[in-house]
Amino acid sequence: MLVGKKTFIRPLDYEDIDLLYQWYSDQDFLYYLSGGWPINSMLKKEEIEKKFFEEDNYRYAILDQNKDMIGTLGFDEVNICSRAAKIYIGIGNKDYFGKSYGTDALAVFIKYLFNQWNFHRITAETWDGNQRAIACYQKLGFQIEGKLRDGYYVHGKYRDVVVLGLLKKDFQQIEDF
Repeated sequence: MLVGKKTFIRPLDYEDIDLLYQWYSDQDFLYYLSGGWPINSMLKKEEIEKKFFEEDNYRYAILDQNKDMIGTLGFDEVNICSRAAKIYIGIGNKDYFGKSYGTDALAVFIKYLFNQWNFHRITAETWDGNQRAIACYQKLGFQIEGKLRDGYYVHGKYRDVVVLGLLKKDFQQIEDF
């Protein structure tokens, strides 16, 4: 288990499925996670189980101080030669929105990825209307590296994808984490 100032990170467990299903049926959660794509809110519990336990090999639970699950995070798109990966996070418990739990969990997880997996670079993406996520990533040293035009479809409008990147040397310069 990884330990932060406010959070713990552990592997997902099959017992987490009911809570994951609840979050993936919640439009507010999906709005920030993916721009509210309707397809995500229409997943069956079995589809979520398959996605989280068969397809996403590197997804973990975020726990609060009481060890209750409040979200998930993980990485994918691993490029071994470049020592790079793409990171993602979602806080599912609305009581923890905007209270730095996501920032704390990401800081601990990024340290783990840089120090244990020996990644050199981490990429993150979100849609341009998710200012809370962009601010969180930037607080940890991510820089906006570009945009992909019309990469998300949010409430009937196309929105740009914001691509952020973080190098190990830049993260190590941040004193708070």
